[in-house]
Amino acid sequence: MKPTNTSAYLREFINFGRLKSVPVIDTHTHMGSVYGVSSPVCEIEDCLRLMDEENIRMIWCAAHGDLFAPDAEDANGVTRRLAERYPQRVKGYYVFNPNHADLYEKHFQTVKSDSRWIGFKVLPNYHNRPLDAPCYENMLRFAEENRLIVLSHTWGVLPHNSTREVAHILERHPDLYFIIGHSAPGECREAIALAKKYPHVYLDLCDIHRHSGIIDAMAEGAGTDKILFGTDLPWYDPNYCIGSVLCANITDEDREKIFFRNAEKILQELNKQESCI
Repeated sequence: MKPTNTSAYLREFINFGRLKSVPVIDTHTHMGSVYGVSSPVCEIEDCLRLMDEENIRMIWCAAHGDLFAPDAEDANGVTRRLAERYPQRVKGYYVFNPNHADLYEKHFQTVKSDSRWIGFKVLPNYHNRPLDAPCYENMLRFAEENRLIVLSHTWGVLPHNSTREVAHILERHPDLYFIIGHSAPGECREAIALAKKYPHVYLDLCDIHRHSGIIDAMAEGAGTDKILFGTDLPWYDPNYCIGSVLCANITDEDREKIFFRNAEKILQELNKQESCI
């Protein structure tokens, strides 16, 4: 009986326990501890060791410490310091909290000019503001005009995280580089349709990689050019997500796109990074 999956990368992973020949860029991560949560791997040094073990060359990160607590003197300082210490390994998302828009908008030019920042991270449900509300408009316009990424948490079934709201902002900003964080598990078909429709809209494997057949559905509906590897590290071991890509019904060329080529292409288009190889 012939094997149904003939991937050379899958064989390599089985034989060596890691991808040796393919670099990985993880486009959806956080760093640092979270109150009330016990995590064996959460600080950057521990995560770097795990990244080295699993050939994760780079992470795109919004640190836990920057997600919920605005600091007038040091906005997004945790992520900034990580990117300063490890410029080849860490790119930062600048968390934008619309409840304190004036505080964050003062730093937009830094996000544009500093290559350590690749764009913005938003959490509409956590910040209790729908993504298509007016309080996001200045940030979205700035990101579109200056070719910066916006990564938004989406879920589909929760308030403020629906693909309907994503569709509304993309109608106003059709050239926006936008990552549908978690690919809206409750409305994944709608998320796939948006990724297919808009030139710079991407699906994110973070958390949704555990759904059986999801990568096949994304590849068929939007194409593998529109899929980004993401894990929510340190919430998931990257090997778990790597396995979902290796076992999908796609080619090794497609796997390379998901593991690093799509992310690398975005960085080059945004003039934020040279090749990671």
